[in-house]
Amino acid sequence: MHEFLGLESPTLIAAIALAVGFPLLLLVLNELINACQRRRISITPTLRSLRNLVLPSLALAIFVRQVMELPREETWVRLVESAFWVCLLIAVLTFLNDVIFGAAEKGSWRERVPTLFRDLARVLLVGLGAAVIYSQVWDQEITGALTALGIGSVVLGLALQEPLGNIVSGLMLLFERPLNIGDWITADGVTGKVIEINWRSVHIETPTRELRIVPNVSLYKDAFSNLSRPTPLRTETYEIGFSYDHPPNRVKEVLLEVLSTTPGVLADPAPGVRTVNYADFSVIYRMIFSVSRQEDLAATRDRVVTRIWYAARRAGLTIPFPITMEYSPGENPSAPQPTPDDLVGAFPRYKMARATVAPSAPPMAGAVVREFAAGEVLQGPGVKQQGFNLISRGSAQLTAPDQANQPVQIAVLGPGEFFGDHGVGANQEPGLVLTAMTDLVVIYFPQEEIEAMLAKSPALSAEVGEAIDTRRRAAQQLKKSGRKSGNSGFISQ
Repeated sequence: MHEFLGLESPTLIAAIALAVGFPLLLLVLNELINACQRRRISITPTLRSLRNLVLPSLALAIFVRQVMELPREETWVRLVESAFWVCLLIAVLTFLNDVIFGAAEKGSWRERVPTLFRDLARVLLVGLGAAVIYSQVWDQEITGALTALGIGSVVLGLALQEPLGNIVSGLMLLFERPLNIGDWITADGVTGKVIEINWRSVHIETPTRELRIVPNVSLYKDAFSNLSRPTPLRTETYEIGFSYDHPPNRVKEVLLEVLSTTPGVLADPAPGVRTVNYADFSVIYRMIFSVSRQEDLAATRDRVVTRIWYAARRAGLTIPFPITMEYSPGENPSAPQPTPDDLVGAFPRYKMARATVAPSAPPMAGAVVREFAAGEVLQGPGVKQQGFNLISRGSAQLTAPDQANQPVQIAVLGPGEFFGDHGVGANQEPGLVLTAMTDLVVIYFPQEEIEAMLAKSPALSAEVGEAIDTRRRAAQQLKKSGRKSGNSGFISQ
């Protein structure tokens, strides 16, 4: 049989081993790689090196030595042996990298070692190992190998000056560590998050999902800003102008209230408002506030700028623009007055109450239109609305704490319903919070006027008192039962 095949016994065994063992080992390694990927085991790269480098080079070495029976002195045999030992060295270094750094705990020194540094160390070790392999396989002095390696390095350095400049710059950035993956930086006119640092460049993902690639040499030579250091907190400034007619302290009070009630604005460091300039058409104020991280800045800034408009309208503050406008004495365009139809439509009993209190009095005495932004807290701990506020348009959510002190909705207030000193204010169940669900248009009555109405209109007084009592009972029942209440029978048209 052996003579028929033309192969000696050892050669035949080697050929059969290659024909059967090589595919079998590939199959086993593939299954191991898939299993490690599913379980996220850190030695997956080592298994890939064995499958893609070591096993093919070993099979080739066995083929040329055992099957083809070429002498070791043949150039092709030495090349194959050299390739096998280099591949094995790469696999060993990959294994060490997986064991030491692959399963590193978050925050440990192993996790903080950059990938670029590990790659450079691996290349250096492979180069030194290749010199030793060359001296052993080719029977040459190692000094000659090192000399050849040095000459080759000089040639490569001259041919690849720009790429090597990026590598050296990357090493300097690595040692100085002015940025890490996950930091927000401003470089080359772009602000974004660092998602990768490699041999040549730093990859930045912008807020618009654009990938910007900045060469390492640019970062090393030019100035850039790291927005995540020395602290991830970000401080933002925003300037806005208000009319010369308004006292600066009043404007600063309103703007500071906006900052202190806007979600995302940090209480520490405390926000501030400064008067910075007297411009042509307005007094300029600078708002200063901080957010916990760069990612929150855009959304928080949007909320602040949006709420300024509503707060200015409620407070009767004018945000001027460069045109000439004439107002009659006492006219304030920032505080629109409600019409009789607005009041009668929103509150049918208002007409009856006015007729009862003072039939000949002006129907709009003291009433002012106020506007609130969706998400603003209208009434709750630390927030109190004076007087009587009647909802004309929009809706608000009334919540109360349950047994676990978690807020639960007990009602939704719509047009015709009210809040303030006579709704969710003084002498009411503690813990009630009223929040705007949509933009709200509210008609405000001074306390004196609504008290006069209630005193002269028993029906209106009874309706208001019944609504207040219903809200109190709903909150108390929620605390006792721990169940969510529905609409509690507030005033409706």
